[in-house]
Parts: sequence; structure tokens; C-alpha cells
Amino acid sequence: MTDVHVGLVGPDADAATAVVEDAGGRASAGTAADVLAADVDAVAALSERALYDLVRAGVTADTPLLPVSGPGFDAERDAALEALAGGDYATRPRPTLAVAARHHDYRAFADVTLVSAEAARISEYTVDATGETGVERVDSVRADGVVVATPTGTRGYVARADGPQLSSAVDAVAVVPIAPFRVECPDWVVSLPATITVARDETDVSLLVDDRDVGPVDPGDPVGVSYGDPVALARPE
Repeated sequence: MTDVHVGLVGPDADAATAVVEDAGGRASAGTAADVLAADVDAVAALSERALYDLVRAGVTADTPLLPVSGPGFDAERDAALEALAGGDYATRPRPTLAVAARHHDYRAFADVTLVSAEAARISEYTVDATGETGVERVDSVRADGVVVATPTGTRGYVARADGPQLSSAVDAVAVVPIAPFRVECPDWVVSLPATITVARDETDVSLLVDDRDVGPVDPGDPVGVSYGDPVALARPE
């Protein structure tokens, strides 16, 4: 008996519970907030949304986090959960993004996006980031939106937008315009902290933190992005 207490968030929690308990662990299933409040030893995110929910709920680097995405359970997923329940895993740190906007603070795992609420309506955005002499203007761009992604996040929407894919060893983020109104397609790799500002808009601009629309951002109101507390992703050995 390992008696490792594993928190489970997301769909198919009953099937995941059975796998953990058969491996000798204890399982608690529920919302991200409820599972983290249960003082678990490790958590498994059973979908991409569950992963983002756990980051939003404040999972820390002291609680290893195993992403297990996709519906249903197959042998590979079962093996990963069994390893988590048995304590047979290594961890690797991954950065999160701390976002200050709309008089609120948010935490993102993959990316932060400013995007026009109405399709094909272009807004203008300015990008400022940390340079050799402090915070410097990187560029301004007219586009449908701008996405800021961690190295992990560059394998998601940024990749579909033809942005750069960053190694997890890089201490930087990718900033990629969405459908820019230029012949060339600019994107940037910048150090944090950084600020994205809506210089002017032709329609409302929404702020998305990972998979959640948190509301509109007015022209001139900065969206500050810096590093948040890291998470520890679990990797079965």
C-alpha cells in the first residue's frame, strides 16, 4: 500500500479513482478548489480544462501535477495514474504567467490573449517588454489580436498561428499577433515583464486567460504579464 493521496479533476473521475485505488493509493475527486483543499499529495488533470482549472485554483510546485488529457482511459493513461499513486515519477518545473488587468490578477499556464470580439475587426496593439535598459517598446501592430504564450503554450494556439515554438529551457515568452494587417507576419520572443495595450479599437477587445474569457479591456488600459509561481509537472518514470 502506497497511501499516496491523489486528487482527480475532470471527466471520467470514477474510472481514474478505480485505477488509483487499485494501485494502492487514495483518491479524492471533485473541483480543482475542493481537491486542493483536501491536502492531496499529487493531482491529476483529466482534461485540458482541468489542467487550467488547477492552475487558476492555485496549485503550487509542492503538489506534483500530472496532465492526463483526452476522453476515456487507455493503458498509457492507466500506467501514468498508477505511477502517480505509487510515487514513481519525477517532476519538472514549468512557469505560469501572472496577469494584471481589469483591476484583477489572473494566473495562466499556456497563454494570454487579447482578441477582437467581432470577427474581421482590426484593433491596434502596442507591445512593451524588458530590454537591456529596462522596459522598452517592442512594436505596435494592427491585428485581430495578440497572444502571449509560455514555452509550453507555444505548442498550442501559437503553433497554429505560425508562431515560434520555444524550448522549456528558454526564459522567455512568445508574443504573436493574430492575423496582423502587414505583408510580413511579425512575432517576438521577449523577456518578462511585458505589457500589451490596446492602442485603439474598432470593436470590443476581450481578454482570454488560457481557455477563459475574463472580460473586455478598454483602449489605454495595460495588460501586464510577468512570471507567476511555477507548477511541477509529474512525469512517470
